[in-house]
Amino acid sequence: ANGATTATAVTLFESLGFDVVPLGNAPDGRNINLACGSTHPARLAAEVVARGCRLGIAFDGDGDRAIFVDHRGRVVDGDAVLLILALDLQRLGRLPGETVVATVMSNIGLEIALRDRGLTLIRTPVGDKYVMEAMLAGGFALGGEQSGHVILAEHLPTGDGMATALAVLRVMADTGRELA
Repeated sequence: ANGATTATAVTLFESLGFDVVPLGNAPDGRNINLACGSTHPARLAAEVVARGCRLGIAFDGDGDRAIFVDHRGRVVDGDAVLLILALDLQRLGRLPGETVVATVMSNIGLEIALRDRGLTLIRTPVGDKYVMEAMLAGGFALGGEQSGHVILAEHLPTGDGMATALAVLRVMADTGRELA
């Protein structure tokens, strides 16, 4: 998104063995989030498909959000990421209270998918501040927003797009499954 992750994302993912095709990595002080990043994933989706990539990750300007694109070019938003991470934490026995915290903007599909797997969704007003407050009050480990702002309380008290990306990549590596 021509922002905060420009200086670190390529180095991080290349160090993990990924072939990286950077987009939106030429900040000029005025182009942050300009037709790119997590708020505009269309170009990323097109590039993922055109180049035959396994996935794409779009951060926002300040780096606290991540939106994904699967190998078919489909956007994987924060709700889908919350489900992926919740199921993995449940599998590992690391999802306190079998609960996820999300805002009122989250899709009902997330709530149904969690419920079908014995998990609870607590809803808060919009804003990561409210998500974190509910997480702290209940001692919960995972929360976030459809926008890709995910809080992994085991590691950080706030959202971080790079941490979210690493968590999703870890699930993919552990399960051997593609993002799609």
